[in-house]
Amino acid sequence: MKINKNTIGFVVLIVVLLASSVFSLGLFRREMAAHDKLDVNTFPMTMGEWKGKELPITEKEYAILETRNLISREYTNPSGDKLYLLVIYSETNRSVFHPPEVCMMGSGLSITDKQLENFDAGKKSFTTNKLFAEKGPYKEIILNCYKAGDIYTSNFYLQQTRLAVHQIFGQNVPGATLRVSMAAGNDPAATLAILKEFLSRSAVILDKLSS
Repeated sequence: MKINKNTIGFVVLIVVLLASSVFSLGLFRREMAAHDKLDVNTFPMTMGEWKGKELPITEKEYAILETRNLISREYTNPSGDKLYLLVIYSETNRSVFHPPEVCMMGSGLSITDKQLENFDAGKKSFTTNKLFAEKGPYKEIILNCYKAGDIYTSNFYLQQTRLAVHQIFGQNVPGATLRVSMAAGNDPAATLAILKEFLSRSAVILDKLSS
């Protein structure tokens, strides 16, 4: 029987797809069976002059975020200023991380602008998403970034790729979403400076906890 090139190509394609399916299923099962070593709820309630309190998280929000290894807190300083911190963490499951718009579902805020904000803090460099959000007269500034091992990036897909490559080789590395936000107030530049300092301090603590 004569086998033409199209038939050979088709068979090769089927074999590759089957192999990919088996590999993907194995990786999925390994992710589901693995457990995080770090419970991010051990993150400190006191950050310098800032004192934190837990914010309620609904079952619907847990379902959207696909994990319970997260914190959502309000931090207040002696002047009465308030900022908000969200940390979602996993060493084993990439699906718990989402673009910033997903994490804001249910907040009632509308994103009016999105920019990149790059800055250095100590020996670490950050590339973050700077979001401007509104709800009626209320205006908020948000900094959002993703942890993948020892890097922090604004790029969700870069984080996902870096985590996936490590998982393929059986090396689970810490992954996280960090988001800090605060009312813009009368001095958005001062607000942004506070958010940068708080995010960088949060990253240092998270790195220590996950090391």
